[in-house]
Amino acid sequence: MAGNKKLNEKRHALTNPQMNIYQAGWKSDSRFRVAVCGRRFGKTFEAAEEMRRAVRLAVSNNIKPEDEIWYGAPTYKQAKKIFWPRLKNIIPRSWLKSPPRETDLSLEINPYGHIIRVVGLENFDALRGTGLFFFLGDEWANVKPEAWSEVIRPMLSTTQGHALFIGTPRGRDHFHDLYLKGQDGIEKESGWWSCSYTTLDGGNVPEQEIEDAKRCLDIRQFRQEYEASFETFCGRCIYAFSREHNLKDIFYDKSYAVHIGLDFNVNPMSATVWQEKKDKNNNTISYQIDEIILPTSNTDEMAREIIKRYGVLTQSFSGENHISCDNITIYPDPSGQARRTSSCGKTDFSILKSFGLNVNVMKKAPAVRDRLNITNAMFENSIGERRAYISPRCHLSIESYEKYVYRNGTSEPDKGGGFDHLVDAAGYYFFFRFSNTDSNELKGNILDR
Repeated sequence: MAGNKKLNEKRHALTNPQMNIYQAGWKSDSRFRVAVCGRRFGKTFEAAEEMRRAVRLAVSNNIKPEDEIWYGAPTYKQAKKIFWPRLKNIIPRSWLKSPPRETDLSLEINPYGHIIRVVGLENFDALRGTGLFFFLGDEWANVKPEAWSEVIRPMLSTTQGHALFIGTPRGRDHFHDLYLKGQDGIEKESGWWSCSYTTLDGGNVPEQEIEDAKRCLDIRQFRQEYEASFETFCGRCIYAFSREHNLKDIFYDKSYAVHIGLDFNVNPMSATVWQEKKDKNNNTISYQIDEIILPTSNTDEMAREIIKRYGVLTQSFSGENHISCDNITIYPDPSGQARRTSSCGKTDFSILKSFGLNVNVMKKAPAVRDRLNITNAMFENSIGERRAYISPRCHLSIESYEKYVYRNGTSEPDKGGGFDHLVDAAGYYFFFRFSNTDSNELKGNILDR
């Protein structure tokens, strides 16, 4: 068959670390591989090459077509966006028995009709039924562990299929457990193999770019994201905050703009108030000068309180005095686009704007972990720089930064103590102003709403 000849065509070059992962595959002592990698290591390219090889092996070994080859991502949306286009590009048209099926993200391969399928794992129970010859799980730390034990593992049994789990760590979780199965020690299991590579090892990111990233990330986040380290998320959520190093006796300065992070929780509604100044190296330093906590309140009351404290008395062309809000910018919880804390039926955003306040808002809420990461990085980044300071008069904020903790045995913050509201408010401000996330994806102005 002409297609078989095509199956031997030359692959694109892999880097040495990628080749190490690749060459470990399809051996009895590495039936299940775990590759822990830093960001931008080249995981998706590695995955594509692994899928090509699985196709070749399925055809050459005459594996039954009903034993499929799967790429799985945490969600269907991620799988379709990230890997489906790449899969269609890397599998030659001459290999295909029929055109790509967009309805179920699958390819049928010549000559026997083997199926390559791209799946999302958020609803893994619905995937039961078929057999698997090869499974590749991407960003495995973000997939529920039951997807493996209850669904994928049994599907590999018929053909003694192989699997590769690849991703960036998310604490000492189920991905960490799989990694230990492939490492020498008391938790080593037969048939498992694992490795760990940093972002720099991957060779796709310049060293200077990694050095720059250290300024944006706290030490734990940097080790996790760039050094592929399994960090323990326990204890304080805002562990980088220190009374010794992050408290400064600072006051409101009318000559500087006011920036306010706002959490729309009704009881209490919470705001952190900041001003920004440049240091001698022209870095932006944030100073929390105030906190506003209004129990059993609404957005109208919060807006009035903000203007009362920080509105500026100005004179119009006609000579009349009025309060200007031009110096105030609000960075609110994105849920305010739809949420209503007013009996008039207005959204929280429209209420803020009706008072003349400037509103900068993210188009969607960043993940809690991402907000915590940027907040920690502001208090102290991975090279020891501190870019956020708190007035000692912000008693409740200081208490929240110190007492907001993770639930025992999890990487989820404990919201039961009520310390999350001021931390969330600060996080919305920090994330909008200082995260490196694509502004077109996450950020927008109130006029866009």
